Amino acid sequence: MSEHNSGMSSATPIGALPGADTPAPALVYPASLSPDDVEAYHALRRDAVWFDGELHWSSIEGPKAIDALNGLVTNDVSQLAVGMGQHAVALTPKGKVVCDMTVVRISDERLMLAMLPHCLPAWLDLARKYINPRLAKVADERERWVTWMLYGTNASLVITDLGATSGVAESGADSAGSELAEWPAWSHGVADIASARVRLIRAPLLGTLPGFVIVAEAGEADAVRTRLEAFARPRGSQAVWELARVEAGRPAFGVDMDENTIPQEANLDTLGAISFTKGCYTGQETVARVHFRGHVNRHLRGLTAAAPLPRSARVIDATGKDVGDVRSSALSPRLGPIAMAMVRREVAPGATVTVEGEEATVVELPFPG
Repeated sequence: MSEHNSGMSSATPIGALPGADTPAPALVYPASLSPDDVEAYHALRRDAVWFDGELHWSSIEGPKAIDALNGLVTNDVSQLAVGMGQHAVALTPKGKVVCDMTVVRISDERLMLAMLPHCLPAWLDLARKYINPRLAKVADERERWVTWMLYGTNASLVITDLGATSGVAESGADSAGSELAEWPAWSHGVADIASARVRLIRAPLLGTLPGFVIVAEAGEADAVRTRLEAFARPRGSQAVWELARVEAGRPAFGVDMDENTIPQEANLDTLGAISFTKGCYTGQETVARVHFRGHVNRHLRGLTAAAPLPRSARVIDATGKDVGDVRSSALSPRLGPIAMAMVRREVAPGATVTVEGEEATVVELPFPG
């Protein structure tokens, strides 16, 4: 989860058809990875890679913190035990995405929330509008915490090699040695790296690639960073993280979804970010109506091609009809040119489409592992 730049005018909604008053968004072609990036990319499947995390944190704390947050997000916060977390989405009253986030329950009355930096202001505005401060306090903690990611096939063993000691998953699992690999998804707990006390979160942010989010107090961040920089594993760039994210089919707000997106259009239901059994929350009516009585008219799909597919380009079907637009785009050393595109639901996986004169094949997300 790193910060993204869509390369488009902020006045142009993603996926908007250009008109007389709306200029077409600029096309953005993906860049090739550097040799160091290629090495880090392959290390994800051989060992592990660490990244600087572009996340901002906020918190909700108080006797009604669980109930307050549960009324504002799509997932069921009330089911979280201390030491567990989840993926969730905040919506407008009309069921459109405000932001998606990672939620972790720290104690009976405290939750921490992580999201992309450009999402935090909108989330804080929403939370402070609807949450009574006498029942739960909403705090901006972006200056308090520093975050890193460590992902790859051997992430659990590498975390131990990094020197994480005294780790305990607060959900009940011991994190000593190889048992980190046994933590369920979204488990979290405390550990020591160098002289710093950190929180480890087993967050499935890259699909089947296992990994951990590492969170430290800003005052102890230098110790963690020094240990990571001295570590005998590659540091991944934002380009490597973005490529791994696209391969995993994980949408990013501001690129693959925006304030005009219904959660199911971005596959957030299949990513486990929506509960269809919980009580009421802001925007629930739209989400429930789509799930129980209808369907969305477009979906985020994958595209594969022989040539790079530019972000913001229109997707044209075999009849010449405009059926969507490219969102994220990347050049994969394993898969070649790939992209995520928001396309009409009738464009089924296996269909051939055209993007800027290049043929592409529509596929289900995520891309093959």
